[in-house]
Amino acid sequence: MRTVPSALMWEFLNRGRWQLLLMTCMGNTIPLLLFTALRTHGALDTGDSAFIVMHLALVQVNMFVFGAGMMLALGQMSRLYAYPVRTSTLVTWHLLPAMVLMALETWLTSAVLNAIYDVQWPLWGPALFAAAAMAAVIAVMWLTEKSAWLPWAVGLVGSALGLWFKTRHGPLFDLPTHYWNDVTLSEGITLSLIAAAAYAVAVYGVSRNRRGETWPALGIVAWFERLSEPGSTATGRFRSPAEAQLWFEWRKKGWAMPACVFFGLVMGGGGWLVFNRDPKELIEGLVMGGGAMMGAMGMLGGLIIGNCGLNDANHAMGHFLATRPLTNPQLARIMLWNAAKSVWYAWLLWAIPVVVLSLLVVLTGSVSVATLDPFLQQAWWWYLPAALLGPWVICACLAAIMMTGRSQPFVSLVLGGFTAAFVTNVALEYTLSSEQRSQFWRVAFAVVSGVIVLGTVWLFAIARRREMITMPTVWGSLAAWCALVAGLIVSQWVDPRLPVIVCVCFAGMLALAVAPFAATPLALAWNRTR
Repeated sequence: MRTVPSALMWEFLNRGRWQLLLMTCMGNTIPLLLFTALRTHGALDTGDSAFIVMHLALVQVNMFVFGAGMMLALGQMSRLYAYPVRTSTLVTWHLLPAMVLMALETWLTSAVLNAIYDVQWPLWGPALFAAAAMAAVIAVMWLTEKSAWLPWAVGLVGSALGLWFKTRHGPLFDLPTHYWNDVTLSEGITLSLIAAAAYAVAVYGVSRNRRGETWPALGIVAWFERLSEPGSTATGRFRSPAEAQLWFEWRKKGWAMPACVFFGLVMGGGGWLVFNRDPKELIEGLVMGGGAMMGAMGMLGGLIIGNCGLNDANHAMGHFLATRPLTNPQLARIMLWNAAKSVWYAWLLWAIPVVVLSLLVVLTGSVSVATLDPFLQQAWWWYLPAALLGPWVICACLAAIMMTGRSQPFVSLVLGGFTAAFVTNVALEYTLSSEQRSQFWRVAFAVVSGVIVLGTVWLFAIARRREMITMPTVWGSLAAWCALVAGLIVSQWVDPRLPVIVCVCFAGMLALAVAPFAATPLALAWNRTR
């Protein structure tokens, strides 16, 4: 490489090519499945105002998912601080390719969906906004790096940008009424000013970090540590190496999920208090939006808790952890306990406000149960437990994959599966009828659930043969899976709306709740003795 920009660009694309492809697939999974299902049932009416709402939500989800992949691809800026390169050069050649790729991915996503489903999504407005928003979020993250100010600053900037994006589709405090088809001169100037301000903030923030300056602490992390372990101290004597490692894992990674849920509740409650103040909207947003947030937190927790490497870019286990006086089964139990503890605290932070506020508004008569969303009226009795099980499955399974220290095979598997599903879906659109396509996908999901069950059995057999789990663990896992299947049967008996083959698929996928008990020690052994 003859120039600094070319070297930075090459490193960025080489480092993040798989992450960006993976996040592109993940960001487009929901709209592809949703629009395919709607067209299968003859409900794909792009003239319906509900499609504007879906566009507004799905575009922002895609921006968030692809933006997360972008941050992984960029890596830590601190790795370049010692190089003889100006701060402005580092910032420019990190922000510029990130903005270009974000705009390109958003534009291509809308263009592909328009070509396949004719949903008539706008192209240029969301793409330009995504580029400016990406720069603003990255700049704020660099400004508040390694401080408790980071989630609050990102939340404030992200909320402001989201509200501005909402006003491009209609009134701020009402449902969107139109697409953002035309970018006016004033909107273009606004986006340019946002990008310019982001560049200035980024240069200032990286300069501070490069000099080693820090922001004053808020004490939020210390508060979570005191709340979860009121009697422990850093200088106390631990009774065993396992207890010491568990304390270390929680202090290092376990508090991330509860802290993010707490931050989300504060930001959501503050937005409701300022802009809405409707008790019905509060309950529905807290229950349904909070449930979706728990799934996202499970993914975040899995990425953090499962990382046994020295940094975010390298998941291979370092010497400190690999040489601890602990066996792989002991270390696996510590990791799983840390994940379970993190999920439990995060769920409690969300579930307690849901129960308390629901009782208050119903008992005081400020909200009638009959006016709530029909889904909440029918699913209230199983929704809270499911919101605990979902994050556990996502967090534990993703953490087990991360603990292998080898992400490439799993990324290739996900990309291959997504590509195969996408090509198959397109081919079926032109070869089978609507009923035949529906039957095909039901059978396909049944096969996938069967593979999950067989894979889980295989993991337990391998782990038991290598003496990494005991027979009580095997029987306990089997009993837990049977209990979950029994709960599914009860829910179907109370509200029989799902076809039998769909229930069979769900029963097979519930094996993922117990698979980490066998997969985690195997993953750690693979990582530890590579």
